[in-house]
Amino acid sequence: MTKTYAEALKRASLLLQQANLNDDGAAYVLSERKHWTRTQIIIHGRDEMTPEDERQFHADVAALLKDEPAQYVTGTAPFWGRTFHVDKRVLIPRFDTEVIVSWVLDDWQQGTGLDLGTGSGSIGVTLALERPNIAMTLSDVSADALTVAQQNAHALGARVQATRSDLLSDIDGQFDFIISNLPYIDRAEMPVMDESTKEYEPDLALYADNHGLALFEALFKQLPGHVRPGGSVYLEFGYHQRAALARMIALMLPEQTADFRRDDAGHDRAVRINF
Repeated sequence: MTKTYAEALKRASLLLQQANLNDDGAAYVLSERKHWTRTQIIIHGRDEMTPEDERQFHADVAALLKDEPAQYVTGTAPFWGRTFHVDKRVLIPRFDTEVIVSWVLDDWQQGTGLDLGTGSGSIGVTLALERPNIAMTLSDVSADALTVAQQNAHALGARVQATRSDLLSDIDGQFDFIISNLPYIDRAEMPVMDESTKEYEPDLALYADNHGLALFEALFKQLPGHVRPGGSVYLEFGYHQRAALARMIALMLPEQTADFRRDDAGHDRAVRINF
């Protein structure tokens, strides 16, 4: 007997709970496949599931039961009110990253910007769409990630430039601002991380040496000459890294000042370095 959407969702949620997995993924994959809001899921709950939807939902739930992130299952992730394509080549965009996006939007109406380590392109594409007078460049050391970012820019209608570079080593010229969500996780933190993140998301986008600070150190060595006077660098970092990062900035960029900003949970999450 064909299940209703509500029955299928209830069964999937129960299976995920029994496996000690987050059951929110079931509603996520259903809403993304059907392009439904959570309200529409309720409205259509008593509708009989089509055979095609039933097959797809069964396959999606099987992937969720293997602890695959729901965003990779559907190939989509929300960011700043838009839907970005994601797969195992790129990190899944997080809500926390909207802190530095919001900061740039507060500070800049026009100019030139670089999204360094762009991944899916969620930061740079968002800024290009929200501020058409900002000329955005997307950069990543991973050619695969840069391909995903360019696909997202095209799909969402963002006008951007893209270039492959290991940090700033292959970047020419200066920018009004640089924004980046570099890898900052210490591998010593792996025991407390989500299993799905460790298993499925790319290591290159997650981990850094020197207690997660290695890429910040490398970037600070390269920054002079790449940021125009009066410009800024915006970085996301781990909630426990503020003190170490502040010391590093004071030591390596002594002529610059730094401001810090917290996320909605009250954790130190972002820094703006002023040039």
